[in-house]
Amino acid sequence: MQSELVTASGIILFGALMCALLILVNASAIGSYLQIMDHPDANRKRHVQVTPLVGGPAIILPVILWSTATLLWSHGADPRLELAILLCGSGATLVGFADDQSSTSPSSRLLSLCLLTSIALIVDPDLLPHQLNWGSFAPLPLAPWFAFGFVVIAMTGYVNAVNMADGQNGIVTGMYAIWALCLTLVTGGVTQSAALVLLETSLVVFTFNMAGRVFLGDSGTYGVTFVFGLLVIRAHNHWGVSPETITVWFFIPVLDCIRLIVTRLLQGKPPSNGDRDHLHHRLEDRVGKSYGLMIYLGVVGGSSLVSSLYPHLALLCMIGLAAFYFSFAWLAAAESAEQDAEAGDVVPLQVRRMENSNVVVLETKEHSTDRP
Repeated sequence: MQSELVTASGIILFGALMCALLILVNASAIGSYLQIMDHPDANRKRHVQVTPLVGGPAIILPVILWSTATLLWSHGADPRLELAILLCGSGATLVGFADDQSSTSPSSRLLSLCLLTSIALIVDPDLLPHQLNWGSFAPLPLAPWFAFGFVVIAMTGYVNAVNMADGQNGIVTGMYAIWALCLTLVTGGVTQSAALVLLETSLVVFTFNMAGRVFLGDSGTYGVTFVFGLLVIRAHNHWGVSPETITVWFFIPVLDCIRLIVTRLLQGKPPSNGDRDHLHHRLEDRVGKSYGLMIYLGVVGGSSLVSSLYPHLALLCMIGLAAFYFSFAWLAAAESAEQDAEAGDVVPLQVRRMENSNVVVLETKEHSTDRP
């Protein structure tokens, strides 16, 4: 019986990988058919060529197929979690897909995430935490009504933070691979199986994303991140992963999101306005895009793995992450292109040579495409 389950898991993982590769190899055709192609412009989108937004489907569709197959093939080892992933993960993907096709309002997307999280908690009541099982402190009991609201708000904020971080190739797909690896190390059963599917597909999409052949799209940042949220909740409730460790995993994108929302509101701008004030933009401006990406993923990956393997060091990791984030005095002081434009300054054209290419591109200091 055990050998049959191992064989079935292997087949499912192989099928998920083939599904992702099939989507990625045919990305342009799929993107054109679904009308989810990202066109460069002279304002905010700085990529060189029209790029399909199918990186997200290449990750989430294998996950959906995995959840369906495990429900049928394995007779539902954890059917409520699998059903929550299937239904609500698909729903979050459709929310992002609608925004990829034609921009939808931030409020409608946020409300949709709240509704989908509520449905997931109803489908799988085990996702509702009875207490926060701290690693360094005593457990904190939670009233059911408070736990429900806490999960809904936390999930919505987390998905929004990751969506806002998706402003450079490799940032979010790299974090997906890191978080999936951490989940495989600290969990088991269905949670671990889902994490393995996410790990292999994220790595493949990361490769295509870094080559500029696909973008993740909102269908990815909404659908895939939502599934990660469900798995992380299960990791805490069932596998004893502490809130400190989870905080370390998500520390950088969530803190960056909070800072951007606060600073935009203080400047009298809507939080949904894009700009070039993200951490990855500041790293890019200081050390270049490639080194900035390595630093960003290195900090997230190193701290996440340490806190996963050595949970008692999670608090130290948080202190280190905060020191890293706030040690850049230029992070808050540097002026964005938007501020220059509002002050009446003319932003000069810059000439840059594309990495690994002989193409020379004229560009301006532009806004990023992030939208909550």
